[in-house]
Amino acid sequence: MVPQLVDYPRAYQANALVRAPLKLTNVEARLFALALGCIHQGQTELPSILIPISRVLKQKKGGSVYETIRDACKGLMTKVVSIEVKNKGKNHFRAYSIISFMDINEGTGFITGNFAPEIKPFLLQLAEHYTHVELESLLQLRSAYAHRLCWLLKSWDDVGVWEVDFQVLRKQILGDNSEKTYPLFHDFKRYVLEPSLLEIHTLGWMVSYVVLKEGKKVRAIRFTIPEAKSGVMLPDLPSPTLMVKAETRDSSLASEKQMSLSLDSPSVQQRVATRLQKLKLTPAQVQHVLQYLGDEEAKLVKLMKVTHPLLRDFEAGNKVFENLGGATINQLKTEFPGLYPTLK
Repeated sequence: MVPQLVDYPRAYQANALVRAPLKLTNVEARLFALALGCIHQGQTELPSILIPISRVLKQKKGGSVYETIRDACKGLMTKVVSIEVKNKGKNHFRAYSIISFMDINEGTGFITGNFAPEIKPFLLQLAEHYTHVELESLLQLRSAYAHRLCWLLKSWDDVGVWEVDFQVLRKQILGDNSEKTYPLFHDFKRYVLEPSLLEIHTLGWMVSYVVLKEGKKVRAIRFTIPEAKSGVMLPDLPSPTLMVKAETRDSSLASEKQMSLSLDSPSVQQRVATRLQKLKLTPAQVQHVLQYLGDEEAKLVKLMKVTHPLLRDFEAGNKVFENLGGATINQLKTEFPGLYPTLK
């Protein structure tokens, strides 16, 4: 007997899992996203995976569709993510399987399966350092590269700026064993980065990036990440032109200026205001906080970081807040002592 189908609107992962190297095919990426959609953060144990075959591929039923999904299920079961953490100054390496079992039943039209039990801390009851994505938005993305980049960008959207070493980003999207896959930035940009960003732009999420160079060699990429539009799909949006700049390390002042310009932009101020509104501050309180922050880079970044756990706990239902606005103000008073006299 097929269990009752449950389809939650948001998919969750711990940031450690989001940012670990993971190579997926297009169908594997859809399967993984739909599997994550079977989990609710209020559950205490990982649920069974239950996915309609029609949700994975929209083509009509047939032998080729079955073969494609079968190959994707087998591939997803072989995926291992490597997570390194530092404990007392020493590196600690662990490898995790994601899926332990999958079954495809053409008779019922469902894919069933189980998550590997060891992956539970990265998927369930996440109280901090996690990322959630609107599932329907994620499923609009056609390529696995776009899926991976979307998760990575979303894990940094509370800060608004993400600077990542080129080789690190390449591994995060292409997997650990990617030494021979698009090793040159020119090829990576052409076949991975720009096509993925263009797909993400069709969701109305206008992420841009700056190339950071040492001499002629690309060292890193800095993304400017506006707040994602929650659950809003814009399929008829014309393909935009990517906003890309090249920047060298010949002058550290130039790099610092570029960072300041991105943080001082009105859109970042608006993201801060939106964050405070979501945390139930009154318009007068939001205005007081913004006036205190001004255009100081460190304060803007700090506020987004320190309030992110509050918002996550509220949205995920991990905590019950009698007065979310009051809890936010109390935290801001602690983190920004100079703000206290201006709050009433």
